[in-house]
Amino acid sequence: MERFPDPQSLVKDLHQTGFKAIWMLDPGIKYEEGYFVYDSGSERDVWIQTADGRPFVGEVWPGPCVFPDFTQSKARLWWAGLVKGFIANGVDGIWNDMNEPAVFKVVTKTMPESNVHRGDLELGGCQNHSHYHNVYGMLMARSTYEGMKLANENKRPFVLTRAGFIGSQRYAATWTGDNLSTWEHLHMSISMVLQLGLSGQPLSGPDIGGFAGNATPKLFGRWMGVGALFPFCRGHSETDTIDHEPWSFGEEVGSLYIEMLVLYFKPIGFLDVDVSF
Repeated sequence: MERFPDPQSLVKDLHQTGFKAIWMLDPGIKYEEGYFVYDSGSERDVWIQTADGRPFVGEVWPGPCVFPDFTQSKARLWWAGLVKGFIANGVDGIWNDMNEPAVFKVVTKTMPESNVHRGDLELGGCQNHSHYHNVYGMLMARSTYEGMKLANENKRPFVLTRAGFIGSQRYAATWTGDNLSTWEHLHMSISMVLQLGLSGQPLSGPDIGGFAGNATPKLFGRWMGVGALFPFCRGHSETDTIDHEPWSFGEEVGSLYIEMLVLYFKPIGFLDVDVSF
């Protein structure tokens, strides 16, 4: 709240200048009594548990965190209700990141397989995390999608998810994760998007220009040219690297970007699902 004390006014200003606001929601909930999300989730008993029945606590961006058990309908309904309130700020879409779920400071980069999900019987019932790991991201995206529908039945939700599974395409677009600013990763992004399409996820794309490292004008321009043919098209980069917006690379790349946007939007009317708003 120090950086963004008035989110509704922020979104209003963005809308007035022609921007859409896509805000990020990760599954890791700060483990802190007095934080309303933690308190409400604890009251409803929605957290993934350790093998001995305690809420699992793992470190992510906020520090120590607990994680919703999206295999339970009560947890999905709880999350959807929070998303509905979140959308009231004027948010246009939601980006679910870190939803493998990712956990810091462990070799596996995720939670222990021995953790316990008290899943609904229709999903498989009470099982350890190894049973549900691959569907966790999809169930989170589903809950986010349903929350956005609660907020506005007449608007098609936009959800972007990093983790997914067969069926994720019903709820969210996917990007291919944290890539590198290299020609090799440009080439890899083409086959990855094609293979995701063949696997049932038609709405996908990479971080154009690469997430880690500094793209050159030539690399970014070429990647943007390819990116205009991807169903999901965006530039993105990590902290302390060159911003992967076209104006970061000079006038020539900026002009190319405009041409590529025109190309990208030409087939939009033929798509049943419009991921570009």
